[in-house]
Amino acid sequence: MTRRTFIQAVFLSLFSIFLFASIEPGRAEVKTDAVQAQLYFGLRSADGKGVSEQAWAKFLADVVTPRFPDGLTVLAAYGQGRSGPPPFPMMAETTKLLIIVHPDDEASRQKLNEIKQAYKETFTQDSVFHVEVPARLVD
Repeated sequence: MTRRTFIQAVFLSLFSIFLFASIEPGRAEVKTDAVQAQLYFGLRSADGKGVSEQAWAKFLADVVTPRFPDGLTVLAAYGQGRSGPPPFPMMAETTKLLIIVHPDDEASRQKLNEIKQAYKETFTQDSVFHVEVPARLVD
């Protein structure tokens, strides 16, 4: 687990606890229609050049969109963290946050795994941080 992944995991775990703790009393059971997947793509590269906007756009068009053509959201983000406990230094990097709401099924999970694997191979990354939360679709 990289520094960034470790810190993101801690942050998102705390966020998830807050989210589920905020459910109204008497509504402890949350019925979901779908899953919201959040994939964090670090833009730092081993060669120091980083992943360019053009390279990201091509990856999105060629790899992500064909797998989830019904829609997705991409946000620019900034992350920081350690790859382990102190004395590991703090590191920071720009990130693309991909949000996809999808059915809770094996086919969707497989598509997400293909996206993560393609990113790691294309941009020589150690990992893609991946979080899923239940989603209730509202008209």
